[in-house]
Parts: sequence; structure tokens; C-alpha cells
Amino acid sequence: MNDIKAILLDADGLLIKKQRYFSDILHEQYGVSAEMVIPFFKTRFRDCQKATADLKEELVPFLKQWKWEGDVESFLEFWFSQSVVDSDVLDVVRDLRERGLKCYLATDQEKYRAEYIEKNLGIGHELDGFFYSFESGLSKSDPRFFEVILEKLDLSPEEVIFFDDEEENVEVGRSFGIKSVLIDGTEDFRSVAERYVKAI
Repeated sequence: MNDIKAILLDADGLLIKKQRYFSDILHEQYGVSAEMVIPFFKTRFRDCQKATADLKEELVPFLKQWKWEGDVESFLEFWFSQSVVDSDVLDVVRDLRERGLKCYLATDQEKYRAEYIEKNLGIGHELDGFFYSFESGLSKSDPRFFEVILEKLDLSPEEVIFFDDEEENVEVGRSFGIKSVLIDGTEDFRSVAERYVKAI
């Protein structure tokens, strides 16, 4: 085996299947236009991901605009339940861990969805740990996000591989010295992992 000791995996677009934008689902099922939804995700939601705002509180005025008839809890359940784990990627993760590699989720998430991911998607025991933006107050677009992770794992950048589906995040990881790989959805994740990890 090579000197890689840990794998960092993105959530949405990798371990969690990339599906339609939630704004599209809201539009199709409840008639809420994307123009009414996108501003929330580009502003207040990003604050929630850094724990400078609380998602349940921030949603209240928007739900009124979107004419959501239920409460915040019912909206979150509807939203979060759209998430589906990619079983093929999960199988690769299991193989990697069986061969002694530690696998961690590294993702921009606010606290309520992070809890949902771990508990409701059944992956809490499938990974060796979770690194969320809301915990550190740093997003993956900030090199310090990775600095915090390496400090906690007590590893050097050369001992880690980071897989993500967004070029910006991959470039930040590379700038920090971590081998970072863009997963664009055109290749099978197992074949990509085999090339870079040589462990499965």
C-alpha cells in the first residue's frame, strides 16, 4: 500500500447522489419559482453552513413567501428526504476501510442536515468521522478548512486524498498540498479511486 492514510469525501454529488436542484423540486411540486428560492441559498443559507445563523430561524420569513402550509420541521423533512446515498460509492468506501484506510466526510453543511445525514441516511457507522463547515465556521473554499482537518487527524497533506465534484474546492485542496481529485460524474468512482489510491 502507498503512504495514503485518509480519504476525504464530498457529500452532495459524491456520497450523496447528485440529483436535481432543490429549487427545481419546490417549483415542480409546490409551484415556487426558482427566483424566489435561489436568493435564500445564496445568502442566509451560507451563513447557516458557517454556523453564524440558524437554519430554522432563517427559514421562517422565506416559508411565508413560498406559501409553505406546514411548519419549519415539515419543510426540513421534505427537503432533507430528497437525499439518497450512492450505494456504489458507499461500497468503495467500505472496501477502502477494510484495507486500512480511514474515510471521512468533508462537506459544507449546516447542523440540522448534518445530523440528518448521519442518522437518517444510515452512514454514521460507515465512515471514520465527519468534518462539517458549521463546526469550524469555515467552508471548503477556505484553505483553513483543510488545515483544521489535518490538525485533527495529525496527518500531513501528502497522506490525504480529497474527492469532490466542484473544481473550486479541488483547487483549494491542491493549494494546501492535498492530492485532490475532481469527480465530474462521467467516470465510475471505483475506477477513479483505484487510480489514485491503488488499494481496492
